[in-house]
Amino acid sequence: MSDCLHCDILEMLQSHHECKEADLAEVAANVTQVLADLILMAPPDEQAMLMADVLSNLGGMLLQKSQEDADPTNPRRRH
Repeated sequence: MSDCLHCDILEMLQSHHECKEADLAEVAANVTQVLADLILMAPPDEQAMLMADVLSNLGGMLLQKSQEDADPTNPRRRH
């Protein structure tokens, strides 16, 4: 495990996807379940705002990554 939670989770998901015929909907459902558990760790009066932050971050990351992937000059572009 590294010091980067994002990197650890992404590596785990990528290895799962490569090793098995992964059902991406099932993987997404499992990730969603983890996010729900994370939100429920927050105090009850903060859970709604945390859920809104998660959804906002998800939308922002999807837009950012789709723009990066569409840019042919981006060195991080996926092939």
